[in-house]
Amino acid sequence: MLDAPEKLRPADLASSSDRSSWDRLEVPGNWTLQGYGRPQYTNHQPPLPLEPPQVPRENPTGVYGRKIKVPHAWKNRRTVVHFGGAESALAVYLDGAFVGMGKDCRLPSEFDLTPYVTPGKSHWLSAVVIKWSDATWIEDQDQWWMAGLHREVFLYSTEIVHIQDVFAVGSLENDYRDGALDLTVRVGFPGDAEPGWQVEAQLHAPSGKPVWRKPEAIPVFAGWREDPGRREARLQKKVRRPRVWSAEEPNRYQLVMTLVDPEGRTVEATSVRFGFRSVEVRDRELLINGAPVMIHGVNRHDHHDVKGKALD
Repeated sequence: MLDAPEKLRPADLASSSDRSSWDRLEVPGNWTLQGYGRPQYTNHQPPLPLEPPQVPRENPTGVYGRKIKVPHAWKNRRTVVHFGGAESALAVYLDGAFVGMGKDCRLPSEFDLTPYVTPGKSHWLSAVVIKWSDATWIEDQDQWWMAGLHREVFLYSTEIVHIQDVFAVGSLENDYRDGALDLTVRVGFPGDAEPGWQVEAQLHAPSGKPVWRKPEAIPVFAGWREDPGRREARLQKKVRRPRVWSAEEPNRYQLVMTLVDPEGRTVEATSVRFGFRSVEVRDRELLINGAPVMIHGVNRHDHHDVKGKALD
């Protein structure tokens, strides 16, 4: 544990360093409940006696390290490391080389390790977690302040060309009777997109039955985008008389998407569940599917009496 990120040394990240004196910490977990520092609760007062975006000079910084070995079967594939949550700022290194950084305690950060790893070879993965950052001011609310890797960490593999992300939105129209599906599938390429790739999409009703007679074949748009390695397949389609989603009847449809290469071979597939619904504010009322609703509840924070923000 360091008392400031400026104290970080290359030796703290090198794969050849002696770590016999390092402590073992549980991950997911908070180091504030494992012998380093202490948890801090604040309500309406910010946790730092400073002005945004300043952070204190004494800024606890934890260095996590673990040996990893990428399977031989992942050769000619992508290798990605997933961090489910880190409070507050996260920097990732492999064998001492900087890979990337992320902020936002409550959202995952993922890093492409493919250029840094050799399948079948051991590597040293380091995660540097800084307790306070400029993002702290944005995340300030009544809560227990902790620190560390409080959610899951794992490696996974994909094909080189892969489904990068999926956005499926089901809205309602025609006086909330009919549905409208707006689907965006982002496809990741290692460089410029190759022509001929497509995504096949099939919609399944809450009962599990296919909605369409055959899957929709959507070409991957290979035109210019801000990110030359990201391309999209877009679909907008009407769905007649869907079973709508509400809190009382949470009807969910399943959308299955298959990535197909120019030769017609299936590369990978994934699915998402969503509901057809309308959420709007009109005449000072919150309307779900056109009907006014009242919300009863409180804000919720992940919290465990022993593990902090790391839930079992």
